[in-house]
Amino acid sequence: MTDRVQLRVRFASSGDEQLWATAVDAGGGTYRLESNSFSVPLAAGDLVRAKTDATGRLQVVDVVEPCDGVLTIFAPDATAAPDAVAALMDVWRMQGAGWTEHGGPFLATVWPGTPMDAVASQLNADQAAGRGEWMLAAEPHERRREAQDEIDFEIPAR
Repeated sequence: MTDRVQLRVRFASSGDEQLWATAVDAGGGTYRLESNSFSVPLAAGDLVRAKTDATGRLQVVDVVEPCDGVLTIFAPDATAAPDAVAALMDVWRMQGAGWTEHGGPFLATVWPGTPMDAVASQLNADQAAGRGEWMLAAEPHERRREAQDEIDFEIPAR
C-alpha cells in the first residue's frame, strides 16, 4: 500500500490549499488525488504531477488527467441538523455520487461516471427543496490544466 502524502496547490492570486494524494509513480512525480479542493476545480481521482518546492513540500505542477467524475460544491442549509446533511449525502450516493467531503459550510462531491444532466437534476431538486445552494460544478474538461486559471503551477524561485 502506498502512503498518503499532502500536495500543495498554489493559487495564482495568493494562498494555497493542501490536498491528500497517493503516489502512482513517485519517481515521475505522478499522484492521484484522494481529496477534493474547495477552492479550485480539482477532484478526488484526478491525476496530477507534483515536484518538491523550495520549502521541501510537494507542489502540484500539472494536471495529467482529470477523473471521469463531475466535481460539485454544495452549501447545505446552515440550519440543517447533521443527520439531515448525512441523509442528503446518502441520497446522493444512491444517485451516483462517490466521495463527499464536508469542509466548513460546503460539501465537495465527486460523481464518477454520472452524466452532468443527472447531477444537475439532483442538485437543482435539492436546491428547490430548500436543502441548500448549489455553488459549482466542474466536469472533467473544466479540470484540465489549460482550464485552471486559478492555479499557479510554477515552483517559486528560491
